[in-house]
Amino acid sequence: MSSMVIREAREVDMGAIADLCRNSLMKIYEGLMEPGKSMPWVDGDDVEKYIRGNWPSMKVAWDEDQLVGLIATNRNHIDILWVSEQARQQGIGLKLLDEAEQGLTGRYADMTAECLNESSITFFQHRGYAIQRQFTDGMSGVEKVVMSKVLEVSDRD
Repeated sequence: MSSMVIREAREVDMGAIADLCRNSLMKIYEGLMEPGKSMPWVDGDDVEKYIRGNWPSMKVAWDEDQLVGLIATNRNHIDILWVSEQARQQGIGLKLLDEAEQGLTGRYADMTAECLNESSITFFQHRGYAIQRQFTDGMSGVEKVVMSKVLEVSDRD
């Protein structure tokens, strides 16, 4: 990570974002769902529709000409926090989360995220998030854990 930059997503990023989302969806859900059940999301245009509607709320991490991570928020909820497989364990997820939290501090009292596996639960716990509830996602049938964190109140004096 010689020249990593985190910035607001731009419309020109949508293709790279779609690629990262598809790769991440396949990797994450393939171990959690019946084989092939996630394929309509990956093969159809659901990913592009989501990105077209949400890219203005995303922050992206670029290392030179490679998209290595992204975070998307919907109000005070983290919709997506993904780091490309080859760029993991380098602090990119932490930097993206810090950026999102800083941007929402003062606007919201807390921040939430849904986790699908132990590694994501552990990641968020290390950042001060606590488990709030568990549920089965109706679309995917996957067990999800909702975690939340109280955001720091900024000094107004």
